Amino acid sequence: MTRGAKIIAGTVIFILVLMALIFYRVDVKEYVIVTQFGRPVKTIREPGLYWKWPDPIQTVNRFDRRLQVYETRLIEYLTEDKKNIVVQCFVGWKIENPLKFFQAVGSVMMAWQKIDDIVCSQLGAVLGDYPMAAIISTDEEEVKIGEMEARMTEGANSKTSENYGIQIKEIGICRLALPEDNAQAVYRRMKEERRSIANKYRAEGKEKATEIRAAADRQKSDILARAYRDAQVTMGEGDAEAIKIYAEAFEKDPEFYKFLRTLESYKKILNKKTTVVLSSDSDLLRYLNNKEIK
Repeated sequence: MTRGAKIIAGTVIFILVLMALIFYRVDVKEYVIVTQFGRPVKTIREPGLYWKWPDPIQTVNRFDRRLQVYETRLIEYLTEDKKNIVVQCFVGWKIENPLKFFQAVGSVMMAWQKIDDIVCSQLGAVLGDYPMAAIISTDEEEVKIGEMEARMTEGANSKTSENYGIQIKEIGICRLALPEDNAQAVYRRMKEERRSIANKYRAEGKEKATEIRAAADRQKSDILARAYRDAQVTMGEGDAEAIKIYAEAFEKDPEFYKFLRTLESYKKILNKKTTVVLSSDSDLLRYLNNKEIK
């Protein structure tokens, strides 16, 4: 390579390096703070290509402008009715004012510490205004977690926005736990509530069963009464028909009818173990004493 070519190549490389030191690109998902010897001189919110003096004269500081999520520590708090509860929250936050954020916080790690302190303080203040039943309960109308989260979000955002340039978009309770003593008390309360509900269902079931049995007994009595009535009518009709037949038979041959009735009486009252003591002129023994009957 000739000397001229080397000079040209060196010049090109120098220009490229200089351009890399001077020009920089801002992405749509970030803010840029340009500092000059540590002092902020420019805030860039719009994406594009920009220039600056080379480091260390001017330095580019980039901050994510998207929504970020942070989870607080697990801390034990005291409710309005003096019950202990362990709570952890998630925080949806973003940088609202990049210049204030840079001057007051400086980095995401420091932002996490500030957010944690503020949110935990707000959480303790809000929980102190609600009883345990507003956090853990089988009755949905008693639970006020949504109301608590809204209050925490509003209170924390007013502080972070004013002091640190951070906007708190949402605070939500992501984990609830109980100290052992409180856990046992809550479990006992839940058991009592469930036992009360079960007893209510049992009482309603017994009442319904009693109503069903009473209806069945009434239906049974009605059926038996109708059956007894029908049976009595049938028996009466049968007896009347039998009497009619007997009367017709008696009218045709009274003596033969009397003879048959007497034989039927013998079948009913006489057997090998029967001993009958009657007078000789008894109607019952008339046919037994009658030698003409063979």
